[in-house]
Amino acid sequence: MTESALEAMARMVGEWTTTTNLHPDITGHTTIGWMPDARFLVVRYTVPDPGVSWTWLVGADDLHQEHLVIMHYDQYGEHRIYQGAFDGPLWRVWRDAPGHSQRFTGNLDETGNTFRATWERSDSELDPRSWDHVLDFIYTRTS
Repeated sequence: MTESALEAMARMVGEWTTTTNLHPDITGHTTIGWMPDARFLVVRYTVPDPGVSWTWLVGADDLHQEHLVIMHYDQYGEHRIYQGAFDGPLWRVWRDAPGHSQRFTGNLDETGNTFRATWERSDSELDPRSWDHVLDFIYTRTS
């Protein structure tokens, strides 16, 4: 049996400092860990103002172990459901929504200590191939 996407996500468990190109002088903190007694990962990203802190609950469907389901909540009360995949170094998260599609794509380096990711969005309902770059993240493992 092959490893599920959620099992593969165990490579991301830990504490990370997080920086973005949008606010290069502000350092955020990301914690990725297993929810007690559950088959879910909790991803918490916290950053001082003017950044946006958010929480993800990451799980998988029993029938589709290669797919992740991500519930999002942020400090402004936004809540969304994303789809995702993790297959080794590549972590992808996406939301196809008319007028507000989003995608997050990142790679974990070979040491497992640096993860670089990009957020993009598209508000084009007629051409979902037109994506605008929003920001880049660099996650650096601290434990």
